[in-house]
Amino acid sequence: MSAQDLQKIANRLRGDVLEMVVVAGAGHVAGPLSSAEIFTELYFGEQVDLTKDKIVLSCGHYCPVLYSALARSGKMPVTELKTFMKAGSRLPGHPERGSTPGFEASSGPLGQGVSVATGMALGLKMKYGYLSQAETPRVYCVLSDGEIQEGQVWEAFNFGVRRQLDNLIFILDRNKVQIENYVSQLATYAELAGRFEGFGLNVLEINGNKLSDLQKSIRTAKSMQGAPVIIVANTVAGKGVSFMENKPEWHDRVPTAEELSSALAELGGQDDK
Repeated sequence: MSAQDLQKIANRLRGDVLEMVVVAGAGHVAGPLSSAEIFTELYFGEQVDLTKDKIVLSCGHYCPVLYSALARSGKMPVTELKTFMKAGSRLPGHPERGSTPGFEASSGPLGQGVSVATGMALGLKMKYGYLSQAETPRVYCVLSDGEIQEGQVWEAFNFGVRRQLDNLIFILDRNKVQIENYVSQLATYAELAGRFEGFGLNVLEINGNKLSDLQKSIRTAKSMQGAPVIIVANTVAGKGVSFMENKPEWHDRVPTAEELSSALAELGGQDDK
C-alpha cells in the first residue's frame, strides 16, 4: 500500500472518530486524532503480523480510533461505529475484552494496559522461547504521555527489562496534552528519553505523525534485543484539524455540527465511506 493510501486511511480514521463522538454526544478527540498514523501503521502497514502479534491499547479513552481501525480492517462492520457508547453496543467508551471484536485487553485505569501487555509478552516468551526472535510473536502496546504519570507503568517497565522481553514494543503517543492542561504544566518530563534509558529500555524517538518514521522505527524495534523497546512518537494533539491542534480543551470536548463539518472538510471530506 502506498504512503498516499496510508495517509488517506489515517484521515479516514480521524473522520470516523469525529463522527462517532458527535453521534454519541461524548468521547475523546485530541488523543485519537494525534494517534491516527500510529494505528494506521499497526493495522494497515507491513511491519505487524496481525495473525500472531498482539496489540494492546493501554490508554482506553483512545478507543474511537481503534474501533475505526478495526472496522476499516474488516474486523467488524463499519456501520457499527454509529453505535459507539450506545446502550447494548459492543463499542463502549472504554473497550471491553470479549465484547469488542479484536480487543486483547479491557481498559479503564490508565497504566493497566502496560502491565497487561508486559504479562502477555512474558507468556509468549515462555511459550515460544526456543524460537528465533523473528518467529516469536510480539506485543505492541500504545500508551499516552499523561498516562506515564502512573507508577504502575514504571513498575511494568522495570519488570520487562528484568525479564528481557524484547518481543515487547511500546509506542508512546507524546501529544503533550492531557485532560486538564498541557502535560508540562502538570508533570516534569525533562529528558524523557533519558529516563526510559535509565530504566534499561531500548529507546527510539520519532515524528509520530509521519508514517515513514513509524514504519522505520517499528522495523528497527523488531531487531533490537535484550529489553523492551519504547518508541517515543512525538505527535500533535488534535492532528489534522487546525482549530483542534495542540489545544487541551479538545481532550474530550464534543464538536458541534458546524465544527464537525469544518473538520471533515479539512480532512479531505468523508465521501469514501
